[in-house]
Amino acid sequence: MGFSAAELPPPLSLIAIFAIIIVYMVICYLVLDLIDQQQGDTNDEISRASGLSVEELKEISCFYIKGQANSTCAICLDILWDAELCRNFPTCNHVFHAQCIDPWLAKKPTCPTCRTPFRPQFSFLQ
Repeated sequence: MGFSAAELPPPLSLIAIFAIIIVYMVICYLVLDLIDQQQGDTNDEISRASGLSVEELKEISCFYIKGQANSTCAICLDILWDAELCRNFPTCNHVFHAQCIDPWLAKKPTCPTCRTPFRPQFSFLQ
């Protein structure tokens, strides 16, 4: 039971069908990519808006550890060693490596250890 030449579609119509399918797939891909880019932009704006600015990061005290501290950085889980640059979270006084806490606070304005929100300490002259 073979197929005769009259039963098979002409080559031109096969090419047209494949071309339509390929164009449809390309359009679907472009639409999905556009939607993903728009959602990514929204997520970036939300994360930038929720983190601390550069000015707020500068308000957090920076210091060098003297001797080995009895604590570890809750972000990288490494011990705080002598002469390492650290930051003291102002509201709860937890200490972290400066290079660890800065990216964290740029995304989330809370202490990584106790989740206390960052509140800048203002000093008012009386």
